[in-house]
Amino acid sequence: MNIFTKVPGLIQRTSKLGSVLQRAFYGSSGRVTLFEQRNFAGRHLDLTSDCPRVSDKNFPERCNSVQVESGAWVAYEHENFRGRQYLWDMSERGEYNCYDKWCAQVDHICSVRTVKQDNNPAKAQLFERASFSGKKMEIQDDIPNLMSRYSLNRVASIRVLGGAWVVYQEPNYKGPHYVLEKRDFNNFSDWGSQNSTVGSMRRIHFN
Repeated sequence: MNIFTKVPGLIQRTSKLGSVLQRAFYGSSGRVTLFEQRNFAGRHLDLTSDCPRVSDKNFPERCNSVQVESGAWVAYEHENFRGRQYLWDMSERGEYNCYDKWCAQVDHICSVRTVKQDNNPAKAQLFERASFSGKKMEIQDDIPNLMSRYSLNRVASIRVLGGAWVVYQEPNYKGPHYVLEKRDFNNFSDWGSQNSTVGSMRRIHFN
């Protein structure tokens, strides 16, 4: 066990100094550990950078639990960062003891990449229609239910002005979701969705 290893279930308070040491030790991308079995058991794979094919690391394309040591990560159901996305960040202390915790229905993971961190204050502009038109909403905090707050559950374009965000199709951060890093998304297809349904949206936690 190295000095940064997290013990599952143990509540830890990470200091700013600890975060700096982790970045120096692992690099700016952070570190994540994938486990073949639930509850952090079985074969495991440590990653500190993007991995377009976990099979190249002699790890099965089955992942049932995850520990995020630092940073934020997005996993994909297909190789080369394609298909359905699954976010692993530092919410809930970065501990995911089963795939239900990241809104997956199966344990199939083929590729993993880091989420780009932006140090500007979290801010995003949501638009009802494509090309940044129609009703506009500017958010700076988490929204567990878009319909309750804005009487709207359709968002066709988004501008991420600061931070990194994750959009969920269902309220309360459930269902298919998509990672949004700092850039303009002219249409919902730009973030990988097949429709404009948005039920909730929150900031991604890097520490």
